[in-house]
Amino acid sequence: MKLGEFSLIEILTKKLKTLKKEVVLSVGDDTAVIKKNSTFLLLTVDALVENSHFRREWKKKIRELYYLLGRKLLSISLSDIAAMGGEAKYALVTLGVSESSKLEDLEALYKGLSDASVEYNVDVVGGDTVRSKGEFFDLFLLGESRKFMRRSEAKPGELVAVTGTFGDSKAGLELIEKGKEIKRNFLINRFLNPTPRLKEGKEAVRMGVKCGTDVSDGLIFNLYTIAESSKVSIFIDSGKIPMSKELLSFCKERKRNPLEYALFGGEDYELIITFPNDIEKEITALGFKVIGEAGKGSGVFLDGKLIPKKGFDHFRRE
Repeated sequence: MKLGEFSLIEILTKKLKTLKKEVVLSVGDDTAVIKKNSTFLLLTVDALVENSHFRREWKKKIRELYYLLGRKLLSISLSDIAAMGGEAKYALVTLGVSESSKLEDLEALYKGLSDASVEYNVDVVGGDTVRSKGEFFDLFLLGESRKFMRRSEAKPGELVAVTGTFGDSKAGLELIEKGKEIKRNFLINRFLNPTPRLKEGKEAVRMGVKCGTDVSDGLIFNLYTIAESSKVSIFIDSGKIPMSKELLSFCKERKRNPLEYALFGGEDYELIITFPNDIEKEITALGFKVIGEAGKGSGVFLDGKLIPKKGFDHFRRE
């Protein structure tokens, strides 16, 4: 198949119809949103698939691989809930198990999942197990919120801010893929054990922020999801993009451009929000860093120049 991941999603979801009036948001945001009495239910699902998201042979380099995959399985869906400003509640898990799967690995996976579920107060309440040619782990997560952010609410004149640092996960993946003997470090943890920004998302909604998304496909790509959904342009300053000292050191040693990693690397699982400038002090106190602003028109601009929509695509590996 020559289609990219997002082109395929667009083609397939056009065949779906919304039947119930309780559906507030369906396809096209970080979670689906269902009205339930005085609150909203948030529904999302994510998967980790062998040879797409992880390789089994990584265990030779990282003994705790399956434990970390168990944590990541929950965390990536938690990031979707965080992007809406919600609180996670219940999860269902599907395991795709192959003939060569090892019980000790699956037990480690569930130990990681269990520890993460306790840390984030999520009940894993069921699921399914199937035989598969390759391993895959799939998690459905249900959350709730009184209010929620969406990608389509950015307004011209609003500031654009982010949590955390960018490019770390891409560097961590490269360390795992290309390193012969490796030790878990900051960059590898950022790839295998991301931190969902639940507190920041929830507090942003409480302060009245209406527009947000998480960064799973790359900073520029996910800025485009806001720009296109909200029908605005976004202008960012390269000097304001947060990058960790670990990424800077990694790129210096390899003579690489850290900004390329920060702009286009996937799976950082940070948040992007837009908000009116009169609450900037309160927003930055939460740990958000302002990197630009929204304007009229369309497109995403870096230092005043239009930048192409590019990010991580599981089908194209860009």
